[in-house]
Amino acid sequence: MKFTDIQQKEFIEAKDGRMLGFVNDAEISKEKGTIESFFLAEPKKMLEIFSSNRPSIVIRLSDIKVIGKDVVIVQSSSRLENTDKH
Repeated sequence: MKFTDIQQKEFIEAKDGRMLGFVNDAEISKEKGTIESFFLAEPKKMLEIFSSNRPSIVIRLSDIKVIGKDVVIVQSSSRLENTDKH
């Protein structure tokens, strides 16, 4: 699966069915070269994707339960403020 494919899928919290957002970045392990987690822009914050002061939701790869045609179901999520991904 390409990164652009995952960016087009809605991330949904399994517990309550709430939409978490869409992927706008990923954390990659330098040692393994694999994706460790995804950073989501909240739906109401999508227009602020280039702002450094935006809240982000971090989804660890281990939290992903199902990747479907249009959505990704996750078990839990962590909310981070002012995330510096680089």
